[in-house]
Amino acid sequence: PLYQKPDFDAVHDLWDLGFKNVLLVEPTGGGKTVIISKTVAAHKGASVCIAHRHELVSQISMALAKCGIYHRIIGGKKTVKWLHFRHEKAFGKSFIDPNAQAAVASVDTLVSKSTKRNLAAWFPQVTLWVEDEAHHVLKGNKWGNAAELFPNAKGLGPTATPLRADGRGLGRSADGIFDA
Repeated sequence: PLYQKPDFDAVHDLWDLGFKNVLLVEPTGGGKTVIISKTVAAHKGASVCIAHRHELVSQISMALAKCGIYHRIIGGKKTVKWLHFRHEKAFGKSFIDPNAQAAVASVDTLVSKSTKRNLAAWFPQVTLWVEDEAHHVLKGNKWGNAAELFPNAKGLGPTATPLRADGRGLGRSADGIFDA
């Protein structure tokens, strides 16, 4: 939708100005998932979208599929099988490809020791990470640790709620990892 273009452009302008990690604040229903999928579609190189719940991994996977973006799922076999089924039902084919440049990952699976060991060579190839519900991302917690797996990547953190109940900050100068 046209109403999300200014926010999409603003994120890319901030990256062009040298801000590595950008926090995107959109209200619930404001189109964060659309911006995520359009950002992944426009990105040249490997990318990963990270979510912390099965439902959000599914939502992002379906949004990428709707844009025709082939992607892999870094998650449990049940999740992969279920998403194959959902893609087939909604689009007549699956957009899940274990060799795709784009990936959707569960944060818990991504930061697990076995995943870190198995995907260690892939992490430096990723040049874009997106963490949905970015108000969770702090230095040293599992969401911050997930972003740190990708040393050569810029980041996008969409959220509807940029304020934390515990008062911790999301900016790099506080407790978080975001630059703008």
